[in-house]
Amino acid sequence: MKGHPDFTVAMVIPTGVGASQGGYGGDATVWMNLLASVCDTLVTHPNVANAAAFQALPSNALYVEGYGLDAFFKGDWGLRPVLAQRLGVIVDAGLEAGMKTLHYNVINAVQATYGVPIAVIAESTEPLDLTLSLTEAGISVGSWQNPQAVLSVAKRLIETHGITALALVTRLEEPPESVYKSGVGVDPIGGLEAILSHTLVNALGIPVANAPCFDWEEAQPRRDALVHPFTASEYTTASFLPCVLRGLHHAPDFIPLTAGYPYTDVLSVHDLKAVVLPYDCMGGVPFLSAVERSIPVIAVKSNQTVLALTAEALLGREAVDRLVARGLYFEATSYDEAVGILQRLKLGLSAPDALGVARV
Repeated sequence: MKGHPDFTVAMVIPTGVGASQGGYGGDATVWMNLLASVCDTLVTHPNVANAAAFQALPSNALYVEGYGLDAFFKGDWGLRPVLAQRLGVIVDAGLEAGMKTLHYNVINAVQATYGVPIAVIAESTEPLDLTLSLTEAGISVGSWQNPQAVLSVAKRLIETHGITALALVTRLEEPPESVYKSGVGVDPIGGLEAILSHTLVNALGIPVANAPCFDWEEAQPRRDALVHPFTASEYTTASFLPCVLRGLHHAPDFIPLTAGYPYTDVLSVHDLKAVVLPYDCMGGVPFLSAVERSIPVIAVKSNQTVLALTAEALLGREAVDRLVARGLYFEATSYDEAVGILQRLKLGLSAPDALGVARV
């Protein structure tokens, strides 16, 4: 596909890895909007944009689930912006009766307030068997024993109701008490949420996002003590579904790409002009794909994770120096500085400290 001339940037902050910015409930929203202000299109994902009952997704942002994001970076899928998706909602059959009613009311409220086209609500064929865990490295993970309880229902909703995007509401046990609510540590449910959405997007090929749900007693808003601002969005509401429905409302379609793909309204990885990542989170598909395709990478040093995998640790100092010399790797002290680097890339300007011509 011929490269798109617009200035398209990807902002990626993986979930469940303790990112100091974007590892909590909506704490990356300000930075997402700041980066979007200097882009024509910002490709991002639910972990960056979701904030329980809150949502401030920029109008030029594409909300792309993690499996779809990796397929995009690999060059397998393109992203086609849409005016609106036709949403279906599948509710875990294991939810308490009162929590089901609460979420049906949330769905009605979102539909009435924002005009989100929600075509159908259904339940899984059986309670979902979900467990939470952490790896030895402290990364949030989990397991799902019966995905068919959702997949069979989702396929029926696609065939009979024409849904083009899916929101999933899942019952989770309250995670063990941790320092997460204090604005440090790893989101204990983020890794499992990624497993859920990756499984469904891989099987269905449509946008999917998950809204976790706890039993009524555990889901009550926190009234007995203040929590950290980074996690406050998650402790002021009993439902995390509103941001998911709003994000999926305008999520782009996933389009499988083949050689000579003719459409001009589909973004591919070749259209990216830069990728913005946490400083020590360089082992994933977005970074490796950017290096392979000579897409500039901006590593934000103020945003660090439990992965501790920098570009230098992965590629070696000499390889990173070559990327720097070619204008393909930048280290920004903060997202504010990353915006300045994006502005320079957008305008095609040299950095003041990079003036001079190499002699060979």
